[in-house]
Amino acid sequence: MKKKWSHFVLLTYFLMNALMVIPATAQIDTAKLGVDELFMIAREKAFNKQHEEARSLLRVIMQRSPSYYDVRILLGRTYAWDGKYDSARIELKHVLIEEPSHKDALNALVDVELWSGQNAQALETIDHALSYYPSDEEFLLKEARTLKNLGLDNDALNVLNKLEDIHPSAQGITALRQDIHTTSMLNGIGVNYATDRFSDVYDPMHYAYVQYSRRTPYGSIFGRLNYSNRFQSKGTQIEFDFYPKISDGMYGYVNYGFSNSSLYPKHRLGAEFYASLPASFEGSLGFRYLFFGPGSNVTIYTGTLGFYYRSYWFSVRPYLTPGDAGTSKSITLTIRYYFGDVDDYLSVRAGTGFTPDERSVQSNAGFSGTTEVFHLRSHTAGIGFQKTVGICTLLTVTFDFTNQQLSFVPFDYTKMYSISVGLRWKF
Repeated sequence: MKKKWSHFVLLTYFLMNALMVIPATAQIDTAKLGVDELFMIAREKAFNKQHEEARSLLRVIMQRSPSYYDVRILLGRTYAWDGKYDSARIELKHVLIEEPSHKDALNALVDVELWSGQNAQALETIDHALSYYPSDEEFLLKEARTLKNLGLDNDALNVLNKLEDIHPSAQGITALRQDIHTTSMLNGIGVNYATDRFSDVYDPMHYAYVQYSRRTPYGSIFGRLNYSNRFQSKGTQIEFDFYPKISDGMYGYVNYGFSNSSLYPKHRLGAEFYASLPASFEGSLGFRYLFFGPGSNVTIYTGTLGFYYRSYWFSVRPYLTPGDAGTSKSITLTIRYYFGDVDDYLSVRAGTGFTPDERSVQSNAGFSGTTEVFHLRSHTAGIGFQKTVGICTLLTVTFDFTNQQLSFVPFDYTKMYSISVGLRWKF
């Protein structure tokens, strides 16, 4: 019954597509061209990123030749390139229902699952493909990559060894093996230095930290010692982060910090829940709590909505901070461009509103030792760069410009220039 229902869904989807003729095909006299000629035109448009026009032509071809599998596979790939993974799966599974061993369809479906972050489904499809093509170079390499994504590094290395025995000159073995060895490094030590320079009023401020991190089966743990030199005072804070793994596509964030210095909250708490969402989206919800002393505390509610598109990641993070005078609001937009690796990227960000940065909400603590809390409006723009240097070193550089409200003159602002440089070593 389940199989009949699947056929019914696919037939309904096909009939709906058959009725869709997008005007983009009007400029091509499809009646005078054969299906192979139309397919070549559609391929060219698809590879030139004219995906909608390509899909219009591919639907025309499928009306004439429903069993032209290369057409349906290309249609599925154009959907995947646009992040429409569910539509891509429907097209590719239609081919595999009729021909379970179709190599190109299996290969495309593996890509769809990998691109959408569904590693378990990708591995299942690869296992199915290897039952037909047990020594195929491409499927074995993707199997190793998928096992690595799932944290099964030893299994991934075994697959690479098998691949190397069968295809000694296969491309990608050395790079993936090195990547696995790098990610298998469980420990990290990081140092960071940052400074804020102001256009007026304030002297330069300095910040630094040293941290140790450890990846565990339950998630990553960070221990950090923070140092500040500002408002003619010096202070330290100890801080811990934990990113627990919950399930595939879900993880958490837990934070605690403590300090006896007036430059930091006495207690700092944070928690957030992250989850992958359909169509390449991800989201989170959480809070931050800053306790400066009796009657002086700040609770910040936050979250994110992120979207992956090819090599880009877009993220919007709002902050809501309730207070006696009402709820303060701010928002930050971040865009990252990845250079082929999750650790290598260029980022830009912009934010506006009443900043949740504890350096600003507690701007006068260093003057008199009081714990009076301010919520200051600011406008920020910044750029950042992160790059892997060698095998086990990570370099991070950021620059931010902020126009920040003065706590003692509410309608005046000071310009703040912030630079941060950090290094992290894995071992």
